[in-house]
Amino acid sequence: MLKITSIFIFVVLSSASILSPSATAQSVKAGYTSKTIFFLPFFIGQKRGFYQAEGLKVELVYMGSPSVNLQALVAGQIDFSNINPDGIVLFNEKGGNLKAIAGVVNGVAYTLVGGKAYKKIDDLKGAKLGVAALKGGPTTFLLEYLRLKGLSYPRDYTLVVVGGGTPARLAALEIGAIAAAVLDITNSEIAVDRGLNVLGDVSDVIPTFQFTTINVDPIWAAKNISAVVKFLKAHIRSLRWIYENPDEAADIYSKEMGVEQPYARRGIDYFVRNKLFPIDGIITTEGMKANIEIQAKQGLISRPVPSPEKYIDVSYLKQAQKELGM
Repeated sequence: MLKITSIFIFVVLSSASILSPSATAQSVKAGYTSKTIFFLPFFIGQKRGFYQAEGLKVELVYMGSPSVNLQALVAGQIDFSNINPDGIVLFNEKGGNLKAIAGVVNGVAYTLVGGKAYKKIDDLKGAKLGVAALKGGPTTFLLEYLRLKGLSYPRDYTLVVVGGGTPARLAALEIGAIAAAVLDITNSEIAVDRGLNVLGDVSDVIPTFQFTTINVDPIWAAKNISAVVKFLKAHIRSLRWIYENPDEAADIYSKEMGVEQPYARRGIDYFVRNKLFPIDGIITTEGMKANIEIQAKQGLISRPVPSPEKYIDVSYLKQAQKELGM
């Protein structure tokens, strides 16, 4: 009898192991550019177990720059690319086929910060400005912001690529390697406390902009519909959780990204107050239009400008919202 009971217990435990989420979880990779507040929802998804609850094992892969992130998606090295959608627009206009499927940051949260010797916009004439890439991402609205302020590229200043995201640009500013750069709201506050100068708030002249989206290869997505929908369900849960738990969100932000309090809490408060994280995961049509229009002004794409729907597929997001009862 003891032998039979032991066998029964072994079978039950084995079956439980086989059916557990960790054992059956599908592995996917999601690329991110830097450890900044812009990518916080993905770290929340991991730390709060939202991916695991959906039966996914998500590996967050540090990329260092939007261009590398995009290349990794095209090469199939990652499944989800979390970058500015202008990279998707430019890639598709050259014959590619990628899609933005959900919003991450729906707006601009950047400040133009100058080194200690640069106290106004005009001081930047003839200077070197630090950017993550020569095209796309924050560079897109940096060029537009300065154009509206009377400085044109490359006539009035040069661009220097500084890999490593916003923290790397802040470090380059501090040692004088660059004259100015756009920094996220958290790092801009740190910069001011370290004696650097705020030259302007980008959102003052670009109030509407789709800054970051979750992007996929539609061929891969069509073969992995369940995984895509589950990823987006976890994404929405992460966004909601940030709004509902700002204190805990600030703690995770601080611990995961090395941002000291109270800067972490100020960053969370700014994003929540301005609704920069889309609580339902949507991509704003107006934000995409603004993104595309700025690229056309900079000569990156031809007119007439394409419709935002050309680069977006919200079918997965709608299914995720439906399954969440939204």
